[in-house]
Amino acid sequence: MEKFNHVLIVDDVLENIQLVGSMLQRRGYRISLAEHGEQAFSLIEQDPPHLILLDISMPEMDGFDVCTRLKNDPKTRDIPIIFLTAFSDKGRIIQGFEVGAVDYVTKPFHSAELFSRIRTHLDLRFTKELVMQRNQQLQELNDKIQQALQDKDELLGIVAHDLKSPLSAIRSIAEALTNDTSLTNEETSALNRSVLETSTRMFSLVEDLLSTNALERGGITFRMMPVDIGEILLEILHQYTKSAHDKQLTVHFHPTSRIFAYTDEKAVIHILDNLFSNSIKYSPHEKSVYVSIEERPASAAMPLGSVRVAIKDEGQGMTEEDMSKLFRKFTRLSAQPTAGEHSTGLGLSIVKKLADGINARVWCESVYGQGATFFLDLPRLSESQRAEFGL
Repeated sequence: MEKFNHVLIVDDVLENIQLVGSMLQRRGYRISLAEHGEQAFSLIEQDPPHLILLDISMPEMDGFDVCTRLKNDPKTRDIPIIFLTAFSDKGRIIQGFEVGAVDYVTKPFHSAELFSRIRTHLDLRFTKELVMQRNQQLQELNDKIQQALQDKDELLGIVAHDLKSPLSAIRSIAEALTNDTSLTNEETSALNRSVLETSTRMFSLVEDLLSTNALERGGITFRMMPVDIGEILLEILHQYTKSAHDKQLTVHFHPTSRIFAYTDEKAVIHILDNLFSNSIKYSPHEKSVYVSIEERPASAAMPLGSVRVAIKDEGQGMTEEDMSKLFRKFTRLSAQPTAGEHSTGLGLSIVKKLADGINARVWCESVYGQGATFFLDLPRLSESQRAEFGL
């Protein structure tokens, strides 16, 4: 925390300012000087002091008016104000406390008394700021603990449902395969396929949990290099040919040229695989999925330009509540997979963490009832990088 030693002196008598200012400077204080209220406000806006010594008797705007205005402004209300006054009338002193001053010193003042009062109130303010900072840190820690507890409950729920249920199914199938000698070859093959599909789903869940843990611990190192995004998309789309065919979905993707991004290949594959699989998972039968890729000009977020991938489906879309929690961990959305596909609520949170790790941007645009479009902006290759890699 910064050292609390900046004092603003406000007095219309120049000699008073110079006298008090020189005394404070000799004791190591940083001093700002103002001869009237408006000048004081200007200085405070530029460089807020830690404490203000304020004369009461000034023309146009007296010390009470200055103090009232400062205390009514959230940005300055916490600055302690000590009145410097020639008045010994208790009514005026009480009025000073009523408008927000923390103390007063009467003129002519004793230097030791003035220094003592200044130091006391600076120490009090420092202590207050320290307590507020510690409270903020404790609140942030408490929020993290509460989030960790919530994540633990969510994880236990996944273990109880998403792992226990398929394990029970696999055990039942294994018992049938072991004990039922009347099974035909066709029935046995169907049970084996069921075991394979169920175990694959469980393995995917475990991979998601491990990926989430690795990303949160910072245990993943990204290797940035030129990556042909169109080629990756073609490979991913090919992997989901059967899934799309089973739902009679038409996938529209027509790359016209090779487009390179400067990114981590494994991270991009994971991100695009998740986004495209979701478009299949949440699309009704006999609909379309649209995939596009284009180079975009420089922007504030992407100074060298970007490679943008867009994946649009014709599914249910998302509500405003869905959009507000889209990339959170363990999120369950109102939209449901349209053919009973499995969803853990971890995929998009992993996508967001991976995108952050490779300096990419990912977001969604959706109108409920009209499908959703996910966008991924990846850093484009600079001219020097193109020359370096011969592209």
